[in-house]
Amino acid sequence: MNINWRAVLTGFVVAIALGVFVSWAGPLSETSVYLLALPGLVGGFVAGYMVSGVGNGAVHGALATIVGALALLVALTVGAVLFVGIVPAAAGASVAVLALFVQAIPGGVAGAIGGYMKRRRAPRPMEEPAPR
Repeated sequence: MNINWRAVLTGFVVAIALGVFVSWAGPLSETSVYLLALPGLVGGFVAGYMVSGVGNGAVHGALATIVGALALLVALTVGAVLFVGIVPAAAGASVAVLALFVQAIPGGVAGAIGGYMKRRRAPRPMEEPAPR
């Protein structure tokens, strides 16, 4: 399977931009924490829509939601090792890896919907040939 890294990167950037907006929109509470799932869903949908097909959309949507989070996890784990020690950092990183797998599911579903929507869009009308 060929991975369209441009679609994955675009979905990730959309998720980051929307995540920043959602986190600045208001204080986090028990009800507003569900809004934090929105960036992953929208980013997965965008990545899935950039490729065609349900299977490709699911893979690209899942990758878009976890690729950037994985890079951030590595950076935070290195920082945690330097400041709190290796055992607490390893415990936090193991919980975060589990969270990455959980985040990949909605991103993959949204990517599958995006890939399906692209394939199902209405065909463009053909232009009539110019009269001679």
